[in-house]
Amino acid sequence: MAGMSVTVLCPAGRRVNVKVTPNTSILQIIEEASLKQGLNPDQYELRHLRRVLDSSSNVRHAGLPNRCQLEMVEAPVLRSPASVSVHIATESGLRLVHDFPCTTTLWEILEYHRENSGVGEEFLPPVESGQEVVLVYAMRRITCPELAKVTLRTLGLIGGKCMLRHSVQSMSSAGCQAHVSSSLARRPVHHPELEEEEKLVVENDAGGHSVAPKYPVPHSRKEENYHSQEMDVSMEEIPDMPVFAPPLILKEATPAVPSHSSAECAVPLDLTTMSSPQKMPPPPKVTKIGDHNAIVFSMADAPPTLTGDEDDAFFQLTAEEVRRLYKEQRRALIELQEAPLLTKSMRDMEESSKVLAAMSRYPITHLRIHFPDEHVIQASFKPTDLVADVISFLRPFLACPTADFSLSTRHPHRTLSPSTTLVAADCVPNARLYYEGFPAEPPYLSEDTLAKKSSYSGACSSLNSMNTTKTRPLGISDKGHTLSEPSSSSTSSRRKEEALDLGTRPHASDGRMTGTVPKVPKWFKVGK
Repeated sequence: MAGMSVTVLCPAGRRVNVKVTPNTSILQIIEEASLKQGLNPDQYELRHLRRVLDSSSNVRHAGLPNRCQLEMVEAPVLRSPASVSVHIATESGLRLVHDFPCTTTLWEILEYHRENSGVGEEFLPPVESGQEVVLVYAMRRITCPELAKVTLRTLGLIGGKCMLRHSVQSMSSAGCQAHVSSSLARRPVHHPELEEEEKLVVENDAGGHSVAPKYPVPHSRKEENYHSQEMDVSMEEIPDMPVFAPPLILKEATPAVPSHSSAECAVPLDLTTMSSPQKMPPPPKVTKIGDHNAIVFSMADAPPTLTGDEDDAFFQLTAEEVRRLYKEQRRALIELQEAPLLTKSMRDMEESSKVLAAMSRYPITHLRIHFPDEHVIQASFKPTDLVADVISFLRPFLACPTADFSLSTRHPHRTLSPSTTLVAADCVPNARLYYEGFPAEPPYLSEDTLAKKSSYSGACSSLNSMNTTKTRPLGISDKGHTLSEPSSSSTSSRRKEEALDLGTRPHASDGRMTGTVPKVPKWFKVGK
């Protein structure tokens, strides 16, 4: 990033090359380009592609690549410098707030607080002390040699508020990041019971016998975790706290009672499964509340979803993935360029064929209507049913049946019209709908409806037990959401169908599929 530069297209048509760093502010780029062309920097702003850049941001946060093209356009409002409210957060937790002109340097700000805020000599130590002040703003470290040169305008600040992180470091650690704590090492803890147990094991081992421990020893733990004698503790002394650890056996000793295998010892015991007669779990509670196989349940009863943080390698594309994405984009571009022009009647016919195909493939659609208090009503409808039918079906279960409400989808947010069919609203084969309207606070459902509430597992089992001979197992629809996990057999068969469709799909230049059988001209004859 040392040789990074951007090209600015000025209003007169001239191009200016500006050398930048990741910490260069957008306002600095405007000022340097305006200085070379003799323009007023307060009258212009920069635009990258179709996005107008914030003048207070920098190159790193604006996401500008190296050697990118920027366009200088006239700003709708003249940029007028004003005072900046500077907040300084110290290591001791003190917050210093004061307003300064945008031409004030950072060193002048520190001297003002040292003289008027009563922070002491440690806030701005002298040079002979071997320590220096480090300010951090937007991931940019500013040390003592730069504090007297960098102004608030250099950082892109000509108004508003900003936060500076203040720390005092030794000059030998100038390359270390401020306010980054190190991991705390564990103190060695002596266990009298552990020492007695070890002595007993050694004595018995000398006599040719061994004693089994009181606690099972997991294989994942090592002896060094309990015998670490030299540890580097970088913080203050921590008061002793009782730590309970299982006694250890020396490597030469062998357990005398082989009641448990090594695999059993390596796995932690579950107290809920220690009873000898293993009982089957009770069947999930399912209570129908009306027609359409309706069930009410709460999402609060759903098991938690275990999601771990992915590392940076997860988001990096491999060469094969980049190649596949390039092929898909190229195929989509060719289809758009070579697709024939369609009249309105042909587009309506194509849309009708898609609707008929969805209706024949999915005779039943499953809906889940989510309420703001995490209650859900699950029901089944026909694809030809209207959204108004779903609204009329929900009214008897509401706490206020005469309330005015609507149903909508999310991602993207769309409010469904009552006169629209479910298949036209992209609610086939399944969808999640959300209740919006009066009342604004719970309860939304009546007490009689909540008294018949089923469990979350019961709602899922009821959904899977329905007759799906003509429907695809509930997975992710084209524009819907996941209601249950599809089976492995259905997934493999669907992949085979998709692979077959890809192999036999006609090229875009052959014409767009409209769902109708093409007519053969009368003059066409086989063999010619």
